[in-house]
Amino acid sequence: MKKLAISAVMFLFLYGCTSYFHLSKDQFLQQAVTYQQKSEATASFSTFTPAGWFFFSSRYDANNMEKILCYNDRNELVYLYPDQNTQLEFTSKSTGDVIKMYFNTVFLEGPKIVGLRSRLITSMTREIEIEDIADIKIYAEFPSTEKANQKY
Repeated sequence: MKKLAISAVMFLFLYGCTSYFHLSKDQFLQQAVTYQQKSEATASFSTFTPAGWFFFSSRYDANNMEKILCYNDRNELVYLYPDQNTQLEFTSKSTGDVIKMYFNTVFLEGPKIVGLRSRLITSMTREIEIEDIADIKIYAEFPSTEKANQKY
C-alpha cells in the first residue's frame, strides 16, 4: 500500500509539472525571424557506468529566444520563458508525423525549420518544411510564464 501511494505521488509530480503551449505557424515564424542570431551553448552530461563516472560536454548553436508569445491550455495569451529542456513539436501535414526539436536549437534555414533532437549527439538534426507544418506545440517541464497584456 505504501509503495502504491509513493508511486502515485511520483507519477503526479513527474507528469503534473509539464505543460503544452500552442501557437500558429505564422505567429511562430514572426517571432523566430527576430531571434536568428546564433550563439554557442554548452551542454554537460554525466553518466554512471560500472567503470565509474563519465562526463560529456558538447557544443551546439543556440538561438537567443528568451521568451515566446503563445497560448496556454486555457487558451490564454502568455509569455513562455523556455529553458534547455523545452521542446518544439511540429506536426507534418503530409505524413502526420511529430518532429521534435529542442527549442533553443531551432533556426529558420530557407524554406525549412532545422533543430537538434539530441545535444549529446549534435548530428541528430531534425527538419521540417515550413509549408508542411500543420500544428506547433511547445512542451515545457516546470514552465515559467507571464500573462501577456496584448492581443495577437
